[in-house]
Amino acid sequence: MYVDSDQEKRMEVMEDLSLRELLALKEIHLTGQTSNKRLVRKFVEEEMIVDIEVDSLLLTHKGRSLLVRGSPALWDIAT
Repeated sequence: MYVDSDQEKRMEVMEDLSLRELLALKEIHLTGQTSNKRLVRKFVEEEMIVDIEVDSLLLTHKGRSLLVRGSPALWDIAT
């Protein structure tokens, strides 16, 4: 299977979500908003969320998958 450099970069980002980023995704999932506006811009660029109205955010399929899966770097912390 061929993976171009853009796909590789997106895959790396998906693997390296911080706890802060995961919590922001959870907040968006629960409330449709987040207090961290800097992450909103990043999440939109990486197609994890969409801005459907002013201050109304929605997780994309990718964002929901990341929220459910979490980050491998954080898996050890949970145990």
